[in-house]
Amino acid sequence: MGSRGRVAGAVASVATAALIAIGTVSCGSGASSSPPGAPSGATTIASAEASPGVQAVSPSPTHPLTQVPTLGPSPTPRPTVPLVPVVSFWSTQRAITRADLALLVSGAGASVRPAHAKVVLAAQDAAALAATLGVTLGASVQSASPDDVKAAVRGSASTIGVLRADDVTPDVRALRVDDVSLFGSGRIVDLGAWPLNVPADSPSTFDPTAAWVVDAGGDVNLERNVYYYAVSKKRGPNYPWTGGYAVIKSHVCCGFEKNLLAVGRRTGGAGAFTTLLKSADLTLVNLEGPAPNNFVYHDDGLSFSFDPALLIGLANAGIDGVSLANNHIRNAGSQGVLDTCVNLDKVGIKHAGAGANPAAASTPAWFNAGHQLVAFLAYDSLQAGNFAASGKPGAAPFTVARAAADIKAARAAGADFVIVMPHWGAEYSEYVGPQQRRDAAALVAAGADLILGSHSHFTGPIEAIARPSGGPVFVAYSLGDLLFDLNYSESTQEGVVADLTYVGNRLVQVDLHPTLMVDHSQANLLDPAGDGRRVLDRIRVASARTLHW
Repeated sequence: MGSRGRVAGAVASVATAALIAIGTVSCGSGASSSPPGAPSGATTIASAEASPGVQAVSPSPTHPLTQVPTLGPSPTPRPTVPLVPVVSFWSTQRAITRADLALLVSGAGASVRPAHAKVVLAAQDAAALAATLGVTLGASVQSASPDDVKAAVRGSASTIGVLRADDVTPDVRALRVDDVSLFGSGRIVDLGAWPLNVPADSPSTFDPTAAWVVDAGGDVNLERNVYYYAVSKKRGPNYPWTGGYAVIKSHVCCGFEKNLLAVGRRTGGAGAFTTLLKSADLTLVNLEGPAPNNFVYHDDGLSFSFDPALLIGLANAGIDGVSLANNHIRNAGSQGVLDTCVNLDKVGIKHAGAGANPAAASTPAWFNAGHQLVAFLAYDSLQAGNFAASGKPGAAPFTVARAAADIKAARAAGADFVIVMPHWGAEYSEYVGPQQRRDAAALVAAGADLILGSHSHFTGPIEAIARPSGGPVFVAYSLGDLLFDLNYSESTQEGVVADLTYVGNRLVQVDLHPTLMVDHSQANLLDPAGDGRRVLDRIRVASARTLHW
């Protein structure tokens, strides 16, 4: 679990700690889907004034005091609220300085980059913000209700708004201020450290200690160049995960059907990628193949078996759980499936979506994250030959009815939050068909809180599906390739880490971190305003029919 998850665990109850300790899912019978141990359901000194009708006592001639000091009532401090600058969801801006925000609020921000043609502040806090920043509110700065601030930001890429943290929702992007964030991996939990606290008539209801973060990546494959650099070149199992930041220095020919391939160059910040994953409360990926004891290295082809010694790299990178429900899980046969479960257990990574039989394959992996008991379910919709059957280890087959029953069982077992990872869709395409969207809606109706798709090797569209309460359910139809040496095109070399902030089961922020594999063997982060813009633009275009943020 990431470092923040470990801090949360340190303050959890004894019962919760016991649950974490024994909640590992094996590839066994799957006889019980219940999580072991799951729950059943300043004073100041002031001068005293003589009261009416009471004679004051004369001072002693040897002690020339004119008044007798007494303890009086404490002045009531005025509460403060944290304010957050916000921009449109698809903006590539991620941060702003307090100094630049002061210029914008004063109306003198023409030199601020990126430029913002309009500044809209929540009316109730506009004057307090200007006073806190030490500026006069600019004549061009507009004030509006929180909903109107968000509408203005959604409607214009050149608009910046300021809201109370309580009013931030996922359809706008909250910015870091002076490199401090209230949301996402690396967020602060002490409001005293936030640079934009302003006085208000009533206290904030925003509690940063109640927020928690899920990080999710796409397909992971430990064969080919990943194995070559980690094992043959002796860089070790952590190497694929210790990347930092990168740029695309050139494109070369050729991938499949003469598609151009990207050549990445690291620009520093080694370890930043792992820091991102570790900072989340819960980090999940799809492990695209088995890790059997009798693995065989493949430098080409589409049959995979991973060296189990490389699994420790995932654990050290902060990956808490993996899906095994994919069309490659039986590449090493039945024993390969069973070995993979055992080898993941050995390094402390939980798993879902495959097992010794259908019941085991459909058993959720359980996590404690952000004071939530989380159930993780995974399914394969692609190859019936890989499905678990009686006496045949394999993947959990996907049907809406089966998933709905498993979600219901997880709720009955005490789950506060349910994540579903389906392996679905068409390879090498951003397209999502009507049936996938109907299936996603059905999973939401059945009680899923988050849907994370895999398989296409391209980043796909995202969607926010409304539900009666708890805010929208986020759907990533495909997160692309996180670590998978698949030289089809630039799109198969890139992926995205979805960084999702929740309060309880309510989604409050989404950040998408674009990634690039350097040397087809190491995941690195791309600047959203630089080469990462290409990744985000593909997701934005693909999401035109599914998302209206």
